[in-house]
Amino acid sequence: MPPAKHKSSIAKTITALFSLLLLVIVAVTFYEVLARYIFKAPTLWANELALWLSALLYAAAGVYAMQLDQHLRITVLYDASPSWLKRVFDCIQLICVLTYCLAVSWFGWPSSWKALSTWERFGTAWNPPIPATVKPAIVCAALIIAIYAIINFVNNMRGIDTRSLAEEKGRVD
Repeated sequence: MPPAKHKSSIAKTITALFSLLLLVIVAVTFYEVLARYIFKAPTLWANELALWLSALLYAAAGVYAMQLDQHLRITVLYDASPSWLKRVFDCIQLICVLTYCLAVSWFGWPSSWKALSTWERFGTAWNPPIPATVKPAIVCAALIIAIYAIINFVNNMRGIDTRSLAEEKGRVD
């Protein structure tokens, strides 16, 4: 049991760090609004930084949602269904998620590798390496989501309700 708690604390730390990105995005956007409309001195970097952080946060949010098994489910239908139909829904979900994630990874890999290896930049006045970081992050997130989809599917087939476990962890912590 101690290793599971250790993993949980690592996951909590990572989640907290990504949650802080929301505050940074809000602060940067607020600063840009003040600079642009109050001081009439817009920045070159604020909008792009908010875009960059939002893209990374979006990729991480997909992983987080799949980790908690809270992804791609119409709960009104799922919760009201008998167990055999839930298994059918789980199979359909797994096929859809794997198809999407593997397509994103397969077709996104060449572009993301090129962007990373050439340190592709955004092409604006500030010129941050948004493509060099976001493209690989999307491919990595898709692969991790696929792995979590398989884990969730196996757990659901074994009768382990991963959504309830995630909710209990949220209540206990």
